[in-house]
Amino acid sequence: MSILVGNTVLHCFKAQHADMLYSLINRQEVRMGMSDSAKIPYESHLNWVKENLIESSKVHLFMVISNDEALGVALIKNLTNDSAELGIMVADTIDTKKMLLTSKLLTGILFYVFHKMHFQNLEIRILPGNENSLRTAKKIGAELQCQDETYQYFLLTKTKYKSYPLNKLLANRYKPIMINHD
Repeated sequence: MSILVGNTVLHCFKAQHADMLYSLINRQEVRMGMSDSAKIPYESHLNWVKENLIESSKVHLFMVISNDEALGVALIKNLTNDSAELGIMVADTIDTKKMLLTSKLLTGILFYVFHKMHFQNLEIRILPGNENSLRTAKKIGAELQCQDETYQYFLLTKTKYKSYPLNKLLANRYKPIMINHD
């Protein structure tokens, strides 16, 4: 199962993607967006992948892959009956390409969360210094719920998702659909 967003495929994670994911999440520009910017040891990564992606469905992760390299990922985790938490990571590319890839990852994962999974809520945690992500959260209709020493916590409801102009624009532009591609 994959998500087609415009001309970009978000591949559902498979075990053979573990090394590509490891390379992406340990890139300096990706680690800077994490609460712990230290590199992740390989064995810890493999254990997390096995526990969360292979042996269970605790995390739903989709990757954009080009030339055997992960360019970005979108994931949902902390799933309950009607909500989940969002995560997006994009490799450092030219700013316009990064912005385009981020918009496609966001469009695809929001489509998946609200149309495929039928969730009512999506939680988003953002580091206070991550200005681009903070602006994007507000533009898609997420509302600030609270803040602690590490994160600002946002909530995007399905109603807000459906009513915000940016979400409508991106959905109309990219026309996301689920496909059996892999």
